[in-house]
Amino acid sequence: MNPLYSIEIEPEVRDWLELLPAKHFLKVDEYVGLLAERATTLGEPFARHLGEGVRELRPTLDGAATRITSWFRSDRTIVLLTTFRKTKDREDAEVKRAIQARMVCEAEHGPAHDAFVRVIDKGEL
Repeated sequence: MNPLYSIEIEPEVRDWLELLPAKHFLKVDEYVGLLAERATTLGEPFARHLGEGVRELRPTLDGAATRITSWFRSDRTIVLLTTFRKTKDREDAEVKRAIQARMVCEAEHGPAHDAFVRVIDKGEL
């Protein structure tokens, strides 16, 4: 079995994850876990390639199509870049924003140094 890919997150995604209701966070965590396990083979309905090195995770949260964009670095690390709620068939502006975030991340950021941990209390579910 291949080792898991490491996951890093940009501040936009971190802020979004912190604000998600617990049940939504757990679903996103499940999708990110699948991505870490099956990065290069995970396809629809869970993930899709958008172009220019950017992919998306595709969870549905309470009926709302939600997207989390990412790119794969060469060191078996996946960086979660942006998030948005899908409202139309082709989200060109959001794809462009994710590609721009990838370019900035690749050019300006080193590896993450902080771990993101969110504890879910039983009362939150």
